[in-house]
Amino acid sequence: MLAQFEGPEELIAAARAIREKGYRKVEAFSPFPVHGIDKALAARSPVLPWVVLAAGLTGCTVALLMQWYMNATEGDYAFAGYQFGISGKPFWSLPANIPVAFELTILFAAFTSFLGMIAFNGLPRFSNPLFHHKRFAKATNDGFFLLIESEDPNFSEQAVTTAFESIGGKHVERLLDVPDQPIPRPFFTIAAIVAVVALLPLAYVAFARGGHSETPRLSIWCDMDYQPKAKAQTASDLFADGRSMRLPVAGTVARGGLRLDPRLHLGLEHDDGNDAGTGEAASAAPGAAPSDEDEAESPQKPWITEFPKEIEISQRTMTRGQQRFNIHCAVCHGRAGDGDGLVAQRAFQLQELGQAPAWKPPTSLHAETIRAQPVGQIYNTVTFGKLAPGGQRIGMAGYQEHISLEDRWAIVLYVKALQRTRDAQIDHLTEQEKAALQ
Repeated sequence: MLAQFEGPEELIAAARAIREKGYRKVEAFSPFPVHGIDKALAARSPVLPWVVLAAGLTGCTVALLMQWYMNATEGDYAFAGYQFGISGKPFWSLPANIPVAFELTILFAAFTSFLGMIAFNGLPRFSNPLFHHKRFAKATNDGFFLLIESEDPNFSEQAVTTAFESIGGKHVERLLDVPDQPIPRPFFTIAAIVAVVALLPLAYVAFARGGHSETPRLSIWCDMDYQPKAKAQTASDLFADGRSMRLPVAGTVARGGLRLDPRLHLGLEHDDGNDAGTGEAASAAPGAAPSDEDEAESPQKPWITEFPKEIEISQRTMTRGQQRFNIHCAVCHGRAGDGDGLVAQRAFQLQELGQAPAWKPPTSLHAETIRAQPVGQIYNTVTFGKLAPGGQRIGMAGYQEHISLEDRWAIVLYVKALQRTRDAQIDHLTEQEKAALQ
């Protein structure tokens, strides 16, 4: 039974009155939201939000358990997990699993919201008796309606009509539920054929992925797959020698690699024509650090004794040099520069076990020959390593590819500070530093 009312205030009053008469299966319709109508109808809070919450928590739980099973367990049974160690990280850690847990929480909640809305609203329905009522079309314009369903325990056509008229309802009418027309059988046949045809491309793709063919694959969007290009470690017909990887063009300088200032880039007063290394004697065996005699017999070069003007001598540079030294140098030379870093300690252990050849530790940075070296020579060693005149490596590798120019000079500054700590005198300190010591 459907009744029309004048406006939103009359609709709220009518809803309250019809509830007081004992009717429960009541629904209101209006062209816009009417504040207070839910309270007047004593509408129950929807259960869908709680169902969505439960689905979201379920998705989160499923994601965490799935990742734990896949990554933190391993066995010899089917579909077992696989413990894959990466950089010493734990096999299962909650922070690392948050992204997947978040995604499944949203996925479960979204699907539940969509499907739950359809289910709790009794959908899908091919028709509704209200749509066959011409006057009800005003519900989208200026009509306000109350509907009492026949499933209400107190429903009676005469009683409902009287109740509506007593509270100001107009155009009280009976609506008959028109049963849905059955779907024609040919429709199911056509739908089945369309479904089978739609699966054929997927079946072909699945077959092609597991099969082998000598014909090129079909590319709808080729992008840049078939353009002439050179791939590393593969042959190429772009060049006469058939190689993809190319050597730098002779006589050219890479962008940013031009070195015009020998003081800044080489640690030399002027370029002597042999900038690739310090030119230590080749008497030392390959793979071993040069001895003190080697250092003493090194040909003299025009090393600079003062830091280049481009390098700022400050506490900030010193702190940066200490940080870079501890990262790149301390593993061999030790944090104090005594040549007892972790690499050297491990080498001695392997030597005692007979698992390593003879090992000579890195030269102590506090040795007299090293302390006597000017800043330019230390910088050159950090940059190019220890090379014999013929270019043969005899000790430490160069770090010019790993450490920036400014950081290499910062390391030199810190090395000089380390060396000074071994013979520091009280007179070297300021009055404030002396007071702090006292």
